[in-house]
Amino acid sequence: MKGRLAEAGESEEVENSERWLLTYADMITLLLALFIVLFAVSTISTKKFEALALGLQKSFSPNPGVLPSSNGVEQYDSLTPTAGPRQVQQTPSVNTSVKQASSTAAPSSLAASAEAQLSSVDQKISKAIAAKGLQAEAGVTTSIQTRGLVVQVLTDRVFFASDSADLGPAGDAVVDTIASVLRTTSNGIDIEGYTDDQPISGGPYTTNEELSAVRAASVVTRLVEQDGLDPDRLAATGFGASHAVAPNDTPAERALNRRIDFVILAAGANQP
Repeated sequence: MKGRLAEAGESEEVENSERWLLTYADMITLLLALFIVLFAVSTISTKKFEALALGLQKSFSPNPGVLPSSNGVEQYDSLTPTAGPRQVQQTPSVNTSVKQASSTAAPSSLAASAEAQLSSVDQKISKAIAAKGLQAEAGVTTSIQTRGLVVQVLTDRVFFASDSADLGPAGDAVVDTIASVLRTTSNGIDIEGYTDDQPISGGPYTTNEELSAVRAASVVTRLVEQDGLDPDRLAATGFGASHAVAPNDTPAERALNRRIDFVILAAGANQP
């Protein structure tokens, strides 16, 4: 009898003594997860780190507040090379001319060196468009804003057929011409797609936001695959009918809102 009790006691003691392995295994698992996170953070860009920090703040804070965001809708994460908050676009001034125009005054908050560099890019793009005879056909307008140089092209004239995101031959020519100047710079570039406010009926796209996003992505694809621009410099976003430059009351006004904006960011400006 005593022998059995002794054996039972030894068996129970051995079983209890091995419970530390569970705690040890949990600790090792947590350390492994920690090192994986640290390694991932050490190899991504600052923008992705900021996005991670915002995500953690939102998850663990009971009152995270309002995160900065834009009024535009990014339909697909794959359309942008980076993640994180996007600066709200300042609505450009209305310009009903379909001929090439260029602003001469930049916002006072733009550094003098950045303004000079963007003005030089503006002049080069204007000359390149004129040399190709595309100024009237493309309906190009340019303006220097706080965030950078905005080159606006009306999509009805050169880029896409109705409810289509495929670049036409004239669109290819405009993109390639602008790219010939952008290759000589190192500025970040935002490609922004816009539509009018008319609902989409039929076709592969169900919303204006989706259509504008895919159109912007088509331009980025052309700039990378055909024109050789570094994809890390580029971002594509679809804003749909947001940030209209004209009322949507008449066909002519709606045509002004169907556009692609090439935003050449000022040196040092953050790209989304």
